[in-house]
Parts: sequence; structure tokens; C-alpha cells
Amino acid sequence: MKRDDSSPEAYIASIDEPQKSLFLAIRELIVEVAPDAEEGIEYGMLVFGDIANLAAQKNYVSLYIPPAAMAPFKQRHPSLNCGKCCLRFSSAAKFEALGRDEIRNLIKAVVALPPDQRGC
Repeated sequence: MKRDDSSPEAYIASIDEPQKSLFLAIRELIVEVAPDAEEGIEYGMLVFGDIANLAAQKNYVSLYIPPAAMAPFKQRHPSLNCGKCCLRFSSAAKFEALGRDEIRNLIKAVVALPPDQRGC
């Protein structure tokens, strides 16, 4: 789905509910854990420096993080919808079932990585 990617604000404004609330909840955690990460637009999604990318897809919201942080997370949560470096949430209920603390800890794991291990 094509979003308005002229700015982070325009991108967020182009997301419809209920996906928008989910997107904003994940964004809030990224900003909380990595407040100095520069927010911008690249590749048609929100980017937060080399910490994370966030995209509103047609049927889910994707959080992209480095594989070095994703691999241990996937081992702890094998039933989640994950790719090599992305975590997909099809609903706010699935996000809340996992828990904000788990996502917060995942982002903290990315921040703790050496710079050369960040990025998808």
C-alpha cells in the first residue's frame, strides 16, 4: 500500500485506524528507548537512525530491526509472525498479547548492539 512518504508526519497521517493506533504505540516505544534516534523516511517507511524501521503495510504493521537482535527474540517467541529482520503485527491485540515490555526490551537489545551490527 502506497503511503504519503513526504515526511514522518505525512506518513503517519496517511495511516487509517485501527492500524494507526498500533503503529503509534510501536513508534512510542522506539522513541522512548532511543530518544536520540533521528526519525525520517527511507524506502517508504519510517526510520529511526540505525535502530529500527517501522512500516504500515496493507494487513499489518512491521517493525524492522537488525538480525543480531531479532534472532534471540525469535527463539523466545517462535509463534510470532517474524522474518529475518522484521516482526509483523496484524492487530493491536497481538501486539498487546506480546506485551510492551517485550518490544521495549527488543529495542533496548538493538541499542546495545555495536554500530557495525545494526541495520537489516
